[in-house]
Amino acid sequence: MSREIVTALDAPFQRAWDLLAQFMDVCPDNIWAETNGGWPVWQQVAHAIAVLNFFILENDSDTFLPAPDEIGVLMLREQGRHLVSRTAMKAYGDDVKGAVDARIAALADADLTKLQERVSKKIGRDLSYAAMMVMLASHTTYHIGSCDAALRDHGLPGVF
Repeated sequence: MSREIVTALDAPFQRAWDLLAQFMDVCPDNIWAETNGGWPVWQQVAHAIAVLNFFILENDSDTFLPAPDEIGVLMLREQGRHLVSRTAMKAYGDDVKGAVDARIAALADADLTKLQERVSKKIGRDLSYAAMMVMLASHTTYHIGSCDAALRDHGLPGVF
């Protein structure tokens, strides 16, 4: 089973994940709780993690891993009503990261051109496994940028 391309596509996701994990470690509590860019910072992190979980769901019967808030909050459809702690978010992130890593470990290069049917159906356009892997990194990186802006607005260095 050849995995050279899968491994190459996995590297940007691993880098993005490392930055997200670093952000959760360094973000001060006051910034974690504030709204920046229309959403609480913690909710942007929750969304980035939940979308990782979304991208790896294979069947309509698959469900999201237990999360620290409701799906509407995780998918940025509604404002979170209570603050989710960094500790709870890190635990949720660890669970999702483990599931994503397991899904990627099961992929072979030959799988990359196949359609990720469930996600394609949900988003309304065809998405291959290769595109899914790219989106794991790009979507996470996008939200790291939003979160970094909150740090920089307070004179702190960003993680990215």
